[in-house]
Amino acid sequence: MQAFNPTEIATLQTAGTSLAGRIAIGAGTAALFRRPVGRLWPEVTALPDFRFALDGYLVHDGRFRIGEGDEARILAGRFRASPAAFVDGIDNGCCNIVAHDDARKLTVIANDATGCLPLYIHVGRDVVTFANDFPGLQAISPPFDRDPLGCAELYLFGYQIANRTIFRDVFRTPPGSILTIDWRDGRIKTETWARPAERPAPGNPTEVGRDLIAAMRIACRRLHVPERRTGIKLSGGMDSRLIAGCWQDSGLRAFTYAAPHTIEGRITERLARALAIPLDVVTVAGDFFSSLHAPLYPKHALAEFFHQALTPRMREAGIDCALDGIAGDVLFGGLALKRKGGVGAAVRNIFGMAGPSLGADVSDAEAAEIIFNQIRVSDETLPALKPEAMQAIAALKTDALDDIAREFPNCDPGLPFDRRYIRFAIRNRMRRDVALQGAICRPDVETVYPFLDRDVQTVAARISSAQAAGKRFYRRLYREQLPRIAGVPLDDSLLPPTAPNAVHILARILRYGLETASFRASLITGRNLRFGRVNAVQWPRWIAFDRDFIAGIRRFMQNADAFDAAGFDAAIEQARRGAALGGSRIMLTASFLALDNFFGKSAT
Repeated sequence: MQAFNPTEIATLQTAGTSLAGRIAIGAGTAALFRRPVGRLWPEVTALPDFRFALDGYLVHDGRFRIGEGDEARILAGRFRASPAAFVDGIDNGCCNIVAHDDARKLTVIANDATGCLPLYIHVGRDVVTFANDFPGLQAISPPFDRDPLGCAELYLFGYQIANRTIFRDVFRTPPGSILTIDWRDGRIKTETWARPAERPAPGNPTEVGRDLIAAMRIACRRLHVPERRTGIKLSGGMDSRLIAGCWQDSGLRAFTYAAPHTIEGRITERLARALAIPLDVVTVAGDFFSSLHAPLYPKHALAEFFHQALTPRMREAGIDCALDGIAGDVLFGGLALKRKGGVGAAVRNIFGMAGPSLGADVSDAEAAEIIFNQIRVSDETLPALKPEAMQAIAALKTDALDDIAREFPNCDPGLPFDRRYIRFAIRNRMRRDVALQGAICRPDVETVYPFLDRDVQTVAARISSAQAAGKRFYRRLYREQLPRIAGVPLDDSLLPPTAPNAVHILARILRYGLETASFRASLITGRNLRFGRVNAVQWPRWIAFDRDFIAGIRRFMQNADAFDAAGFDAAIEQARRGAALGGSRIMLTASFLALDNFFGKSAT
């Protein structure tokens, strides 16, 4: 059997790769590597002529499982009997499953319905390799060429569409898929197993709210394991507080990050007191880019902001699993209903209105145009790329639109556009970008996602766009179903959910004005004033006042051939005078420029 050589194993261990493997096409052999480090990274399970590895977690038959000991052998046997039936029984999961069938000379790779946990596959002439991060893949594969479109989409959106990556001939496993790879000829058979979309009619908000709370409590119970320490990533928003309000077992501990002196930070502290759970606060300031983000770019070609800042505290507290509120704002928080473009869209966003429904007859090409304009991150405020790089990215817009148009048919066909856009966001932004909030915290902490529970998603499908818009349903949910924490203010309005919706709308405008006025006063006085700092993440202040942060990110960018130093410096100076410059654009530009480290030349 073909095995990993000692150099490859050492490289994988250094990289922290939890799962990797190689299939020798024509030779009829396959190797599977699982890093033997990490409390929740069990070894490969071996049955006669069958090797099985579960990376991540899943809830199967109502129980939380990671695939260890006798339980792993039971799971391996069930998966061997019928991969489709096995994955169809997943109630919740963020996992990849790899099984080498030595007798049949086949490798079967399956994942959960969302495909959030990365697994990258390279198909070569004589070998197929896979790993859950790029260093692991590079350790066992030949050098890769860049995919210009994948690189352009990274700059435009912060992630690639569908299964594309920054590398040519490297793809990411599709969500809800079963891939069967034949060792003899390298052919890959792809099946999708995700159930057809639920299409229930919208229900009474009070009844749906009651059912949602019941479903969330079941989802939390499924993720609770008494012998494992559980923490929660808590904020002043809506999603994580719903999970914390539904968690019914003792011993929960909360963790949050925040810039100094922020109102949201104080709201999170108040929420933790109302929930009667201890809270650890991690302050983010200074050159956090160099310590938190730069080391992570090689793993997935981007860094997902600040969740990794919590990992050391969680490790010290002995936390095994961390609850995360991913997907709540997309499922029924109204995030997918916000639109860019024009005064009308801006007014609707301000007043929390859903806007006109586009119906179910939107063509794939029309949907691609709408989605492209919705997810593209503006680059007008940060001209930090040389003209030739910008021209190369612009020339690929049509190809990016084609990628979106090909992906849209996979997003609940037959439903209205708004519902399909929710599925597009889950299948793309959530699984490709936001999900890395969990992937980058491994191996120290395994992130688990209650909103990915299929019963929770079934209830969420009963919430209409009008009910979800402007977080109306969310506020009503807390007001009627969770009175214990209904008095704690929300970070978007600084009012408790018990206040009427109309008052929340006015308060959201005033809250934005407070943050803006405070920042403007700071610019005028030249001092980073404390009053009015609302958001836990303070991009405008970091950009304008934190010289260490700017110096760290500039050092990171300046080694790239495509970096326009003069444009970057001019944009920062303009931001220090009050010009708008978003943190997302800075981070995505850094992601794009980091590609030079992969390819040893300009990413363009």
